[in-house]
Amino acid sequence: MYLADYHIHTKYSFDGYEQIEDICNMAMKRGINEIALTDHMDIFSDKPYESILDCDSLYQDIERAKIEFDGKLIIRKGVELGQPQANPAESRKFMEKYSLDFIIGSIHNIKDDIDVYEYDFKQLDCNEVYREYLMCLSELTVNYNFDVLGHLTYPLRYIYQKEHKRVDLKLFEAQFRELFKKVIERGKGIEVNTSGLLQPMNETMPPLSIIKLYKECGGEIITVGSDAHKIGQIGTTIKQGQELLKEAGFQYITIFENRKPSFKKI
Repeated sequence: MYLADYHIHTKYSFDGYEQIEDICNMAMKRGINEIALTDHMDIFSDKPYESILDCDSLYQDIERAKIEFDGKLIIRKGVELGQPQANPAESRKFMEKYSLDFIIGSIHNIKDDIDVYEYDFKQLDCNEVYREYLMCLSELTVNYNFDVLGHLTYPLRYIYQKEHKRVDLKLFEAQFRELFKKVIERGKGIEVNTSGLLQPMNETMPPLSIIKLYKECGGEIITVGSDAHKIGQIGTTIKQGQELLKEAGFQYITIFENRKPSFKKI
């Protein structure tokens, strides 16, 4: 089995901790063949992109790691681009300056630059929050540049964590079908984010039912990522994620180089 962890954060993310060299050594120890380093470039309505992430230092460190680990570990230069629609001009500046291997398009902040994890779900209609979230993903898909959409069920992590409630995703099947149609038409894909397997929700984002729906809609491009922020999380759930892909009918995972997808048999 070819193992690729395509969602890892380093010390350069605002919520990251680890040195790139340590990440690479742990990936090798865990039997990972390929990683994508995808630090947060969250776009805010009132901040320049440079204030979010020290891109120059990060990408210089990645280039050094590529040389150091050449022939032992494949390292892809990536980013997790959060809600670019919050400030299209700043998002565009970032995209024009840096050449990357891989971009995860994510939504963390639905509106007013507030991350979903800060929501008080006791005061909110959880179904309505998730409906809005899917609308934001749809806008990202149609109007912005990315390779895969990240953690499609991100709000569900915090709804369960805070309220021990599970949203019925069957209520959103039509929205998912429309979203996947747009993703596929653009030649893009989705990720299976396995971090939820280590959290109270105990499921991937998205779960198996939505992975199967993506396959049914004709989806082919799909990555697996641990969303690791700490060294102990790297690669731990990648095999489980790939087994879910097999269960959903996928025979291949997707990897990227210079933003071009290729496929490795599971």
